[in-house]
Amino acid sequence: MLKPSNKTNSFAKDCLQGIRNLVDECMGVRPGDRVLLVLEPEGQLFYDADVSNAIEAYLTRQQAVVTQIRPTIISRPEDFPEDLARAMGGADHTLFLSRVGDYLRFTPMMGDGVVTINYARKMTLLDSPYAALSYTLMSQLHGRLEQELTSAKRWKIQCPLGTDLSGEFDWPSLRGGRDDDFTMKLFPVSTFKPVPGPTANGIVALSRWMMPSAGVKVGPEAIRFDDTVFAKVHEGVLASLDGDEKSVKKIERYVSDVSTALGVTETNIHSWHAGINPLTFFSEDVDQNLKAWGAISFGSPRYLHFHTAGKTPPGEITWSIFNASVWIDDQCFWRDGEFCWLQRSDNKELIRRIDSGHLLFEKSADIGV
Repeated sequence: MLKPSNKTNSFAKDCLQGIRNLVDECMGVRPGDRVLLVLEPEGQLFYDADVSNAIEAYLTRQQAVVTQIRPTIISRPEDFPEDLARAMGGADHTLFLSRVGDYLRFTPMMGDGVVTINYARKMTLLDSPYAALSYTLMSQLHGRLEQELTSAKRWKIQCPLGTDLSGEFDWPSLRGGRDDDFTMKLFPVSTFKPVPGPTANGIVALSRWMMPSAGVKVGPEAIRFDDTVFAKVHEGVLASLDGDEKSVKKIERYVSDVSTALGVTETNIHSWHAGINPLTFFSEDVDQNLKAWGAISFGSPRYLHFHTAGKTPPGEITWSIFNASVWIDDQCFWRDGEFCWLQRSDNKELIRRIDSGHLLFEKSADIGV
């Protein structure tokens, strides 16, 4: 149900910088704008209630007209809630404080308003440099990076466990098509549009777990395995798995079950991307909160992941790679989980214009892995 807001409580002063960065710099809200807050269903604790309360109070103080809606959590983009679509059609801004936004991040949005998803789901995240570092700066860096990736020819990915995969950039936009890009703003800026995977060749070292690329549509939320399994990839297709027999069989069964149930091609490598925000951190217990970990840590340079199984972004199954090194046209952009591209002289010059920009030069924050 859509509800008008009558929040009058003061927002938390200690997270004010992060809220201003979100509302003023990222969303661009002005007095009188209609803002729709998309919240989790009552009783679900994926997002802290204090986060939505603080943001709502700030919006009200800034004289925005705030309403809220709590749609059912979906797992498939085609289940886009009708009440949510109608509400978005009447809003100047929609802010997702709900997993629904994550599941719709590649789906065309309803209405003409600005749509944003906030990944600072905990007060510890909202009250940190992760949320407070200038959105404008991060957007400029993001735009510069995507321009370079769009004009590049080749990529190569390696990791300490044995990943050695390479391919060519094959953007549909260069042939008059459309790339699989995000349909909403990500706050904070976390990653770039996925790199198409059909030209991939080599080995991917799989470890720790496999999990869905978005909402859980079938089967377990994730599977865990103890040993490293090596996936041989040929022309963007999984050719074979090699490693501990128990782990290999567990992966094969999971991939087969998901792909059969959803009617998708189980062996294709749809795309990949890596995190670009060194300030991303995860301080919860990963083993107890893997779903939350996946929703946050994809922004960290320590984490690179592949979208696999299915041709609709973002695919159905995620392959996780840790502390990767990535070369773009023989230039190293990530080295052992650090986004060293930021250290390039032209990027340094841009970053140093922002008072807190120096934080981007520090070692990537801990993501609990």
